[in-house]
Amino acid sequence: MGSIGVLTDTFELQRCAFNAAFATHDLDWGWSPEVYADLSRVIGGRARIQHYADSLDQKVDATALYDSKIDAFGKALEDGARLRRGIADLIAEARRCEIKIALVSTEDKRQVGLILRALGRDLDPSVFDYIGDGSKAARPKPETAIYRDALRALNVEAEDALAIEDTPEGAASAIDAGIDTFAYPISAMQDRTFGDVIGNGTPSLDLFHSEEQSA
Repeated sequence: MGSIGVLTDTFELQRCAFNAAFATHDLDWGWSPEVYADLSRVIGGRARIQHYADSLDQKVDATALYDSKIDAFGKALEDGARLRRGIADLIAEARRCEIKIALVSTEDKRQVGLILRALGRDLDPSVFDYIGDGSKAARPKPETAIYRDALRALNVEAEDALAIEDTPEGAASAIDAGIDTFAYPISAMQDRTFGDVIGNGTPSLDLFHSEEQSA
C-alpha cells in the first residue's frame, strides 16, 4: 500500500508542469526545486496552488490553473515513466505470496490515471486490488480517510497491512490508520524528517531499502 510517489519519481515533471501552467495563465510564478519540495507538504495540486496564492495575497482560479497543470503533465508523460528501483520485485513477490496490493493515493483521479498509463511498459494496473484517488476520500493525506477506505475495500485489518510512503504526510496518514509503514523517499524528499510522524507506541515506521538509496 502506498502512493504514486512510491511507484515512480515524477517530482521534476510535476514541477515543470506547474510552471508551464503558470506561464499559460500569464502568472510570473516560477517554482524552483527547493520551493516545490517545500510546497509538497501541502497535499494535492489544487490546494498547493491556492496555498501559494494565499501566501502572496493573490487571487487566482486554482481550478483552472490545476487543469492546465494536468494537461502539461500529461504531455510530459507521453514518453512514459519508469518504476522506481525495487518496486517491480516487491510487487512480483507480493503477487507470488498472494498478498493484496493497493495504490493508496488522494491525488486527482486524472493524475493517477496518467501515471498508470505512463507506467504501462513496467506495470499492469490490474496488479492492484484497490486503486485510490481523491474521489474516494473525504479529506486528503495526512488524514486517514483514504487508508481506511482501502482497508474496508480489501477487507484487511490495519494490523495485517503494511504501507510504503514517500512523504512524511503520507506516512502519517498510514500510521494514524494503525498501519506499520516504510518510508521510501525520492531524492527531493531525503531532507524531510519522517520520525516526527511517529506517535507513542505502534504502529512503526522504517526505511524501505533498495539500490536507489545507495545510488
